[in-house]
Amino acid sequence: MMNTLLQDVRYAVRTLARSPGFTLVAVLTLALGIGANTAIFSAVNAVLLKPLPYPGSDRLVQVMSTGFRGVRFGVSFPDLHDLRALSQDFTGVAATTTQRYNLTGAGDPREVQAAAVTADLFDVLHVRPEIGHAFTAADDRAPLALLSHGLWVTNFGRDPGILGRSVSLDGRSFTVVGVMPAGFQFPNEDVQVWTPIGEFLSQNTQAETNRGMHFLNGVARLAPGVTLDRAVGDVKVLGARLSASDSGSSGGRQRIVAGQASPGAGPPGPSSGRSILDTGFDVTLLRDAAIGDVSRRLLILAGAVALVLLIACANAANLLLARATARRREMAVRRALGAGRGRLVRQLLTESTLLALAASVVGVVLSTWGLHALLAVWPHALPRTTEITLDARVLSFTLGLAVLTGVAFGILPAWRAAGPGIEQTLREDAPGATGGRRRLQSTLVVGEVTLALVLLVGAGLLVRSFIRLSNVDPGFSTRDVLAARIRLTPARYPEGAQQSLFFESMLATLQAHPGVQSASLAGTLPLSGNMFMIAFDPRTVRPDYPEPIMVLRSSVISPDYFMTFRIPIRRGRGFTAQDRAGAPPVAVINRATADQLWPGQDPIGRQLTIGGPRQRVGAITIVGLIDNLRSASLDATPQPEIYQPASQQSGMREMWVSLRAGNGRPLQLVGAIRDAVHQADPQQSIGEVVSLEQLIGRQTAARRFNTTLLTIFALLAVGLALVGIYGVTAYAVTQRTRELGIRMALGARGADVGRLLMRESLRRVAVGVVLGLLAAVGVTRALSAMLFEVAPRDALTFAGTALLLVAVALAATWLPARRATKVDPMVALRYE
Repeated sequence: MMNTLLQDVRYAVRTLARSPGFTLVAVLTLALGIGANTAIFSAVNAVLLKPLPYPGSDRLVQVMSTGFRGVRFGVSFPDLHDLRALSQDFTGVAATTTQRYNLTGAGDPREVQAAAVTADLFDVLHVRPEIGHAFTAADDRAPLALLSHGLWVTNFGRDPGILGRSVSLDGRSFTVVGVMPAGFQFPNEDVQVWTPIGEFLSQNTQAETNRGMHFLNGVARLAPGVTLDRAVGDVKVLGARLSASDSGSSGGRQRIVAGQASPGAGPPGPSSGRSILDTGFDVTLLRDAAIGDVSRRLLILAGAVALVLLIACANAANLLLARATARRREMAVRRALGAGRGRLVRQLLTESTLLALAASVVGVVLSTWGLHALLAVWPHALPRTTEITLDARVLSFTLGLAVLTGVAFGILPAWRAAGPGIEQTLREDAPGATGGRRRLQSTLVVGEVTLALVLLVGAGLLVRSFIRLSNVDPGFSTRDVLAARIRLTPARYPEGAQQSLFFESMLATLQAHPGVQSASLAGTLPLSGNMFMIAFDPRTVRPDYPEPIMVLRSSVISPDYFMTFRIPIRRGRGFTAQDRAGAPPVAVINRATADQLWPGQDPIGRQLTIGGPRQRVGAITIVGLIDNLRSASLDATPQPEIYQPASQQSGMREMWVSLRAGNGRPLQLVGAIRDAVHQADPQQSIGEVVSLEQLIGRQTAARRFNTTLLTIFALLAVGLALVGIYGVTAYAVTQRTRELGIRMALGARGADVGRLLMRESLRRVAVGVVLGLLAAVGVTRALSAMLFEVAPRDALTFAGTALLLVAVALAATWLPARRATKVDPMVALRYE
C-alpha cells in the first residue's frame, strides 16, 4: 500500500512539473483561500478556542453588580466579604481595582498603570511570580509591589537583584517582592504594577466600609462540582437579600450616586448603603468577560473566508476539468492497460492533494504576512492579540484543510476524467463527454458567482455603514486637537490650591506658545471611553419624571474648553474667570438634559441640586445650553451631559489638557506639552498623549477591521469568480472552435459569435446573481449588530453589488468572446 502511494506521489510530481503554468495558477488560487482561512482561524483559535493563560481557567468567573436597566458594574468592599461567605460555591473570591501611579527614580518620570489586589488573587488565578513571592494576608497594608515582566526589563534592565529594592510610586516608597511571568496580563494588558489592596484602602478611607462604592472587579474560582448556573442563582439570592436589608434600614432609593465610569466598573456612591443603581450580582465566565462580543464578528469573518475557499476550490476544479480534456487519451490508454476507475481516481486525487499541500505552504506564508500587517495597523481591534500566533493547532488546521480541499476540488474532476468508455474517448472528439464536462463547469461558475455576491453584499453593507459613521457630526471639532492626561502626584500636590496653581501655570505657558490657537483643561475627554457619571433622583427637579433615576455624563472644564473644541453655546453663556471658587455654582448642560428635566422650557437660570465626591451638595444654576454631543462614541445616542467650571471644584488631581494647533499639525505640539509640564514641575510625569483623530481611530478600529477584512475577502472572491468566468468562457472557445468555424462559414458574423458566447456566459451569471441575492437576504441578518444607519436588506447595496458583479462578468467574458470572433473558418474546419 505504501509503495503504491509513493508511486502515485512520484508520478503526480512528475505530471505537475510538466505543466508548470497550470500548477502555478492552481497553487496560487488555492493559496489565497487557504491562507485567508489560516489567518482567521489563528485569530479564532487565540480569542475563542484557547483557554485563558491560567491553570483551570474554565473554573474562573467574574462577579459583578447589576443595576438599573441591566447595567453591570463593580462590587464594593463590603460586597466582597459577603461573596466570600459563599464558600459552597467558590474556593476563593478575589478582587482588583486599577489606578495610576507616577513612577520616579527609574529613568525619566513616567506614568504606570497599577492594580491594587487582594492577597488571594494569585491563589485564585493559580499564578506565581517568576521570581520572588506574591502577597500574603499579612502584607495587606504593607507598601509592597509586584512588577510586570515588561517593566522589569525596560526600566530595571532585568536586574536580578530587584527583590527588596524600593521603587517610588507617587513619591512613596514601595518594596519590590516579585516579578510576574512574561505574558501575565491581569486585569488588563496595561497593568505594570500590582500592590496590596490595603494600600489603596488606606488612601481611600470610605472605600472599606461604603457599600455604595463599586470600585472592585471581582474574580472567583468555582468550587469542585459547582456549575455556573448554581453560582449565578446563589449570588442573585445574596444580592436580593442585601438590597432588601438595605432598603429596609435606609431610604436608599433617594440617595445620590456619583463616580468614574470605566470598563467593568460602574458609578460608586457616597452613601453608606447599597446605591439606587443596585439590584443584585451576576456571574459570568472570566473567558466570556475577556472576549466580550467579539465572537460574533470573528465567526462572521470565518464564514466569509470559508466562502472564499469554496470559490477557490470551484476554480481549481474548473482547472482540473479543463486539464482532463488534454489527458483523456492518457486515461483511456491506462484503462485499456488494465487500470481500474478507482485506481485512476486515486492517482488524480493524489495530484489534487499535492496541489493543495503546496498551496497550504504558500498560504501559511501569506497568512503570516497578513496577520503581521493587520495587527500592526489595528493592534487593539481584537482581544488577546498577543496570543495570535501560528501554533501547532493552527498548522494542524491548515494541514487538515489542505487535505480536505485537495479531495473536495479534485473528486468530481477525477471521477469524470476516469469515467468515459475507452472507444468513445479514443475518438478524435467526444461530444457527450465534452457536453457533460461543460455543464459541470457551468454549475461551478454559478456557484462561484453566488458565493461572491453574498460576500460582496456583506462588504457593501459594512462599507456603507462605515461611511455613514465617518460622516457623523459629533458636535465638536476633532481636527487639529491634541490632548494629554496629567495626573499630579498626591504627595507633591495634596491640596486643591496647589493642584490649581500647577494647572494654571502649565495652561498659561501653553496658551503663550505660538503654535497653540487655544488651550483648555477638562476632567474627561470626548471619545476617551471614560467619563464621570452622576446618577440622581430627577423627581427632585421634575416631580412627574417617569423614572426614579437619571444619569448625567459630567465633566469639569476650564473656560476655553468650548472654544478649543469649537462647541457653540446655543443659549446663555459659557464659563468666565468670574466663575471661581466662592462664586455661585454654575453649569452648562446639553439639550438632552434640558429636554428631560425642563421639557419645552428655557433651562437658563434653572437650578439643579446634585452631589458627588468632587463637589458640594448644593444648588447649581444653569447658565448655558449646548447641542447634544456624541461624547461617548460616534455610534451611541447622545446622553444627558453637564459641565461645571474646574475652578469651582475642590480638587483637580487629574486633568486633560487640550490644545488646538494653529498650523494644522497637532502632533508637533507634543514637545510643547512636555516643556510646559516640566517647566511647572520637572518631577511630574505625563500620561497618555493623543490627538482627537487618533481617538476616533480607536473608536472605529473594530468596525474598520471588520469592514476592511470583509471587503478584502469580497474582492478576492470577485477576482476568483472573474478568473473562473474567464476560464470557462476561454475553454468553451477552445472546445467549440470547429462549431464556431462552421457557424462563420455558414454566414455568421464575428459579432454574432461574440454575442452567442456573451449570452451563454451571462445566463450563468444571471442565475448566480439571483441565487446570490436570495442567499444574501438570509445571511446579512447576522451583520445587523455591526451596521450603523444601514438596513441589513438595504436595496441600494443589493442592487449596486449585483450590477458590479455583472459588470465584472461582462469584462471576464468579453476577452475570450472577442478572440472567438477572430476564428478563421478554414482553419477551424481542418479539425474535421
